[in-house]
Amino acid sequence: MLLLNDNYIKMKKLNILKSLVDFIWIVTCIPLILLLLFVSVFVFIDPSITETVLNVNTSEVANSSASVIITTLVLMIVLLIGVYCFYLFRKTLRYFQQRKPFHDYVIATYRKMGNLLVVTGISATILFFVIKLIFESKLEINLGLTPYIFIVCLGLFFMVLSEVFQIAKVAKEENELTV
Repeated sequence: MLLLNDNYIKMKKLNILKSLVDFIWIVTCIPLILLLLFVSVFVFIDPSITETVLNVNTSEVANSSASVIITTLVLMIVLLIGVYCFYLFRKTLRYFQQRKPFHDYVIATYRKMGNLLVVTGISATILFFVIKLIFESKLEINLGLTPYIFIVCLGLFFMVLSEVFQIAKVAKEENELTV
């Protein structure tokens, strides 16, 4: 009875997590995807929309509209990769609900999410360095804590988690063979 109750509490936490992730997906990610797609098309029609996205002056936008468009598109790609990683995390939670945490899909997805988040964090760091350099004419290197370092750390965490799940899967299979 105690074991059943303990599993119920664990599943309840997982259901709460899955519900929160689904809520964030519906309220934030889906509208963000639509907004990013709209802005990425509209930036070719009217590059002045990037004033609000990149916080640049109108005169600078007129002088370098190609660099603004490229920077905006790279920023949107970085954001879409982040949304895609969140989508993958949402899908892996289904496997946890089905009690399949060592499924090959989960391991491969964690590795993919880790790689994407590391690339996204590094790309965002470089992108915002270039934005400061080009649009504000500042050579600014921030060695403190930034959100991009946390994104890289999260990516590395998912890579490690993938390896841990792979080791646990092998150990589980060996244990099942010996019994």
